[in-house]
Amino acid sequence: EVSMIMKYLSRSSAPFLRIAALTAALLMLFSSCQVKIPDDTATQTEVSEESAIDAQTEEPTETAAPTETAAPAETDMPTEPETVEPEPTDEIPQTPPVTVEPDPTPQPPERTEDTIPSDYGVLTPINSDSPALLPLTADAGQGYIDNIIFLCDSPFYCLKIFGLLSEGYNTKQIWTGPEGTMTLGYHHGFKIVDPVDNVQRTIPEAAALRRPHMIVITVGINGLALWGEESYKAEYADLIEEIRAASPDTIVLAQSLLPISTWYYNWGMFTNAKITAVNSWILEVAEQSGIRYLDTFSALVGEDGSLRPEYAEGTDGLHPNAAGLTAALWYIRTHAYIPN
Repeated sequence: EVSMIMKYLSRSSAPFLRIAALTAALLMLFSSCQVKIPDDTATQTEVSEESAIDAQTEEPTETAAPTETAAPAETDMPTEPETVEPEPTDEIPQTPPVTVEPDPTPQPPERTEDTIPSDYGVLTPINSDSPALLPLTADAGQGYIDNIIFLCDSPFYCLKIFGLLSEGYNTKQIWTGPEGTMTLGYHHGFKIVDPVDNVQRTIPEAAALRRPHMIVITVGINGLALWGEESYKAEYADLIEEIRAASPDTIVLAQSLLPISTWYYNWGMFTNAKITAVNSWILEVAEQSGIRYLDTFSALVGEDGSLRPEYAEGTDGLHPNAAGLTAALWYIRTHAYIPN
């Protein structure tokens, strides 16, 4: 249509007619060529619906499983040495280790016949004239105690339980059986636990291997009621000779049995009167064997002739507590063996 109008205008010579024809042509052009503006909202809605349809028809993509985080490697917890702690017998108290300072006060005077109470039987007096009896000395110091091996039954085994020696519970100074005790009458062939390597050895084998500077024999409470004087003395003398034959340079000391409490469950079979009688036997064996004797009984006995209450381990009656054993150690270091 526009081209026809243009042809007509080109043939027309009148200017007015040309203008009129041009105007008419433009009106026809705008009326036939209207531009439609797209509806954005509708378009976006259509696109969203198409996307939703596509999402429903497409197969879901697999989501990668979360990678498992490897568990951290276990860290070995520190453990105690492989030493198998022997289960104590004779009702050994399992009190945690404590630190008790030695009592610096002077020790009570040695027992004499005039000071022995008789409420629980007559106590045998100590023979203060015996050449084997170790007298009061200056404090020999902790180093003196550190050089002692205690061949012991359950009361002195508690030195380990209470941690009263220099290495505490891991002390190498306690020689006794795997049960935490030993019996004097069965010492032939009896095996102690060597605390250096935890190997069980007979007493002579351990003495020959370790060559200790000093051994304090503190056994004899077990089986106290089973033997008479002669058999008891013979067993004690044999034990001394076994040690000296295996390790001739070792200093061997004999120690008294300790007092017990009147509430000990075997009271009657064991009494302090019986214990002091046995201690006099041990002193005689020490004299005959040429070794020295520690009357540690005197450091722990009370006015009634039994274990002082403040030194007793609860209701046990047989074993001294940490304070009692500390008093015993103090007695040993203030009645030191001093070679001529």
